[in-house]
Amino acid sequence: MHRAWEDELLSSPEARQLVELHTADVAQLAIKEAPKASHKRNWNSIKNNISAMVTLYDRGGWYGQVVIEADHDVRHAMLQEEGWRDRHGRRHPGRLYLKAALERARIE
Repeated sequence: MHRAWEDELLSSPEARQLVELHTADVAQLAIKEAPKASHKRNWNSIKNNISAMVTLYDRGGWYGQVVIEADHDVRHAMLQEEGWRDRHGRRHPGRLYLKAALERARIE
């Protein structure tokens, strides 16, 4: 057995399929848990701005990530996650929907 067997395994097409599967699961959970203001599906709603992406690193294998609001005109998803202070100084707690999605997708 040669030393780079892990690199070959992690960059294989089968590994990509597994990473895509689990990344899509986390993205679906994040979309499901995302707060909604109304029943309309506006261009700037949080659910419309969550997507999954899988990329290949040089030697590290496949890497999956859930991208939230790639459009720079939409910035409220992280405010909903972590909370914010309004103009009067009142604290609005975060909803922690992304953390909940990651916890539900966790394998123990």
